[in-house]
Amino acid sequence: MLGGSTDGVSFDWVRRLDATTRGGRTIEGVVTKTTLGAVLTLLSSSLILLLVLTELGVYTAVSTAHHLAVDSGASTHGGTSVTIKLHATFFHLACDAIALDMEATKGDPSQDTSSEVAKTPYPGTQGPAEGCTLRGELTVAKVGGNFHLAVGGPTLSPGGGAIHLSGGLFGALGGMAKGANLSHTVHHLSFGPDFTGLANPLDGVTNLVPTDVGQYQFNIKVIPTVYRPLGIRRTVFSNQFSVSEQFVRLDLMTALQQPSASGIYFYYDFYPVMVEYHEEKPSFLQFLTRVCGIIGGVFTVAGVIDRILHGAQEQMKKQH
Repeated sequence: MLGGSTDGVSFDWVRRLDATTRGGRTIEGVVTKTTLGAVLTLLSSSLILLLVLTELGVYTAVSTAHHLAVDSGASTHGGTSVTIKLHATFFHLACDAIALDMEATKGDPSQDTSSEVAKTPYPGTQGPAEGCTLRGELTVAKVGGNFHLAVGGPTLSPGGGAIHLSGGLFGALGGMAKGANLSHTVHHLSFGPDFTGLANPLDGVTNLVPTDVGQYQFNIKVIPTVYRPLGIRRTVFSNQFSVSEQFVRLDLMTALQQPSASGIYFYYDFYPVMVEYHEEKPSFLQFLTRVCGIIGGVFTVAGVIDRILHGAQEQMKKQH
């Protein structure tokens, strides 16, 4: 029987753990404790502990929600300029053969732009340097445009005026006819500061391009982004982007007629909408309410089960 002992082992210590009460077991204010009730109490307490720990994990975890909004400009999104961080290596282009230019194709082309990009010979201290590593920042207006690494040949000046020739006419024609090896690795490219969860799709991308006359083009769609963290941390105004890429071959006549040279071009444009991320977590009041619900619910269900089992046990005793 559940209320007795087996092989001389007493279950009195287990019965003392019984936290359940049931009708028919309370006589003049005295509650009868049984082994069955104690087992249910232990199981209920274990279940409560597990569920409370789960709720504690939910309470301490920070989730991120997002929604779209219209980008209303500088007043809400960190100004009218964007800082682009660039770190790239060109395996077969010498540093003195690369010219970095920026151009705004939309908005006011007279807006100030600046660049602080350092060139380092690649591979550096070992062997002859036949490549170049560029690393630095470019500040551009928050309008569509491009920055490009031109290699010899004719290039359009930033003001949109006359074409200038690198190395003279014959040097430019000879370089264009031969082409250039535009193979490269983009170690990092971003349009603003980092924030939690940001992924830059061009980081670590390597493209092996055959020697030819043409442009390797990156078409970038920039999405203004606001990240609002919890607590006293500052709101981050940044940008995400998606990208597609292609190599466009240019024949000699087309290259001469076009106001751009062979090289690597990053074309970018900004979406008129922005994504707002904000961190959120349950309040302490919500956590407390859920814990109380767990404790009350588990003990209520345990009491119902105990009454059913006790009733069945009493019926079996009467039949015998």
